[in-house]
Amino acid sequence: MEFFSKTEIFKKIDAFLKKNPNGVIEILGPTASGKTGFSIEVAKMLGGAEIISVDSRQVYRGIDISSAKILKEEMQGVPHHGLELINPDEVFSVYDFQQYAFHTIEAIQNKGNVPILCGGTMLWLDAVSENYIFLCGGRQSPFQETLPGGGKGTPKWPFLKIGIHWDRQVLYDRINARAVQQFESGLIEETKDVLAKYNISNSAFTSFGYREIKDYLDGKISYGRALELNQQRNRNYAKRQLTWWRGREDVLWVEMGE
Repeated sequence: MEFFSKTEIFKKIDAFLKKNPNGVIEILGPTASGKTGFSIEVAKMLGGAEIISVDSRQVYRGIDISSAKILKEEMQGVPHHGLELINPDEVFSVYDFQQYAFHTIEAIQNKGNVPILCGGTMLWLDAVSENYIFLCGGRQSPFQETLPGGGKGTPKWPFLKIGIHWDRQVLYDRINARAVQQFESGLIEETKDVLAKYNISNSAFTSFGYREIKDYLDGKISYGRALELNQQRNRNYAKRQLTWWRGREDVLWVEMGE
């Protein structure tokens, strides 16, 4: 992995877009790494850019605090897409997102703006940038390994991939601190509201972070234990994300915290 400063990354973005006027910027990184804030910085630096959220939880309406969904005032006037597309009891597969992203990228480019993919849902990002052609049931086809390129197609546009990097312990501290902030700012109330309105699947129940809170509400665990489990779940997710991107030579990593 090679690391760059923000200034160096901004220069690389400028050079990339001069060479590839139809290029797409992709900003990726583990949970709580600050992808959203950095994508706003990039968009404002470019002047004419729009952001597509690549987050399998932020597509749901009402899943706001749990998914760390950006607030309207935090967007700073930058158009955002990929948020609140469906209800929590509906299904949105990787294929659904791929097609949504393809359409949205084309619409943004037709306006003369730069599309910025921003998120941490690994397969969704790759399904767009690598243009996977064999997807089934929200996952890559089990037959993909027998195909040239592992099931990848020809990318529809040039992509510049930028990863957010923190020292591992600093990242975990950020994850833990965000969990505390979420609990204190209404995550328990959000859980009550969503569970009262929707019959969501077990996988969504866990990924939203509601399982540990439901156990707290049912008196099975303490508030402190629910918070610990929430923090642990998010740290484990960050590990999976970092493992997915490990060794990727097509990602430029911006060093944070220097």
